[in-house]
Amino acid sequence: MVIVAVPSGGNGGLTSILNPRFGRCESFTFVTVEDGEIKQVKTLPNAASDAMGGAGIQAAQTLGNNNATVAIVGNLGPNAAQALGSLNIKLYQAPNQQITVKDVVQEYIDGNLQELSGANVGSHFGMGGGFGRGRGGAGGGGGGRGRGRNL
Repeated sequence: MVIVAVPSGGNGGLTSILNPRFGRCESFTFVTVEDGEIKQVKTLPNAASDAMGGAGIQAAQTLGNNNATVAIVGNLGPNAAQALGSLNIKLYQAPNQQITVKDVVQEYIDGNLQELSGANVGSHFGMGGGFGRGRGGAGGGGGGRGRGRNL
């Protein structure tokens, strides 16, 4: 028996689309596979999706806390990869296309996914980028801090 964790869009589930962003996905779908068949499905919101930092590490902890033994990922940064590795969770690369959780788990069952040895993107890849906007503090020092915004 293995418990496969898949970063998912929306509320998760077998019909949701795999979210390529691991630490910033909306939810995780946990699929119990036994004897080559899906036996159980559980979904959880990703509490780390809006974290200011460390989302990948927090998301990895969620997988560990839910006894995942395998994770199928799109983009995985170095901190998350290291955290998952320390939890002995095997990593597999999702296809580079939109795919449902059910279909990607079937690809895993069929042995069609490539195992990953670590990160496949750089740090902060899933944060979206954008332009920070901020205002200087009292005294007009400028250089204020702002939250990024995708344009």
